Amino acid sequence: MYLSGRSLKLLSLGFLVFAFFEIFTTLYFMSGLGLALFAGIAVKFFQDLGKRLEIRDLIAFMSVTQWILGPVLAYNVLPYDDLYYMAVPEADYMNFMVPLCYFMILGLYLPLRDERIINEEDVDRVKSYIREHPWLGYILTAIGLTAGFISKSLPASLTFMMFLITNIQYVGMYMILFSDSRFRWLIFVGIMGLATFAAVLQGMFGELVQWFMLSFLVIALVVRIPMWGKIALISIGMFLILLVQSTKEEYRMATWYAASEKSNSAIYKEIIRSRISSPSSLFESGVTQNMGARLNQGWIIARIMNHMPEKVGFVHGETIESALYASLLPRFLAPGKVKAGGRANFERFTGTPLPETTSMDISLAGEGYANFGIVGGWAFIFLVSLLYNWVIVVVISHSKKYPTLILWIPILFFQVMKAETDFATVFNYLTKAAIITFLAFYLTNVIMEMTRKKPKISMNPPATSNENI
Repeated sequence: MYLSGRSLKLLSLGFLVFAFFEIFTTLYFMSGLGLALFAGIAVKFFQDLGKRLEIRDLIAFMSVTQWILGPVLAYNVLPYDDLYYMAVPEADYMNFMVPLCYFMILGLYLPLRDERIINEEDVDRVKSYIREHPWLGYILTAIGLTAGFISKSLPASLTFMMFLITNIQYVGMYMILFSDSRFRWLIFVGIMGLATFAAVLQGMFGELVQWFMLSFLVIALVVRIPMWGKIALISIGMFLILLVQSTKEEYRMATWYAASEKSNSAIYKEIIRSRISSPSSLFESGVTQNMGARLNQGWIIARIMNHMPEKVGFVHGETIESALYASLLPRFLAPGKVKAGGRANFERFTGTPLPETTSMDISLAGEGYANFGIVGGWAFIFLVSLLYNWVIVVVISHSKKYPTLILWIPILFFQVMKAETDFATVFNYLTKAAIITFLAFYLTNVIMEMTRKKPKISMNPPATSNENI
């Protein structure tokens, strides 16, 4: 983030927020600094919508929301939760987490090159390229949809690769949105409708919400959304997230643990109708408490801090080394390598057993602390954020020659953007997604160049005028 006029305004806003909590409340001062950071990131995210395609804003906003805002609410506002309680005092947690979030922001926005922001010039290049290759978006969408349909009939060892290829449908959808096709919004509704239907059948809504958030960034840029539109869409989005969160537990109980003659979609429609017909139910104490728990990733980090190093010593980079090893070598060369996902790490570093059907990640912040302690955790998150920054710089730099490359950023950062993922998940996903992105992008560009219409060369000599005789 350059120290521009806007940056100074955001800093001033943060100072005012901090001053307010210091003067008018008894909130712990480090928590006030955390809320000041949240305010600045939230305003920046809101301002960039429709002007820039800034994945870093989304990463920062989600992380600060779950690592700072959620825990502040848990410590000071929400009732005590027997399951998702904060296991260390507020001062201990915030003294570690707030500086960590500031180091994360520094790593994400540290100026590495000028080509770090996707703006209107990049969008114009994308539109121009898609006009020359109008079928590219449809080809990618078809590839992704086909992969999704056949993935269930393939061996489990190919699941992750097919998941990545399936996500190519969203890149194709974004290309169509940037095109002049009169069917572009119909295709968008169709793709997201299929994703919603799949989420309802499985009872898993996390990925759906992520793709809606990423698509929101793209759509805001496509239509150059005005201020009132931002407010309206964000309000609708918050309502829908609250609606989905309020239905998940009841829906899963009705479909996973009970027998019914009704289809999953019919059951979900009934639950949705009951919520909409009684909007007050969305704000009942049970629903708001559940929403607060979902917003708070800090309870896991607090348990790690409570468990380490008193009961289990710091592991000094062990999980980082394992994650690098697992991500860079394919499983057939290293059959015993660790699987991405944090169930084992969660139980080991928090001392809390999980049910067989439950898996939770410890997050990059929790993993940084578990490996290196407080100061080492700050350095770890800074370096990981700097890696994200560098990847974005590389993509945008190459997009000067290959304009549509910027539309692959959502695939590259789909798992990375989540605050709860650990390093094994992040690095494994980022490396594999980069490989799939390179291969798909390269092959489609070769095909497009081969099918591009070349101008016909006339075999007749040019006509000469009498003046040249």
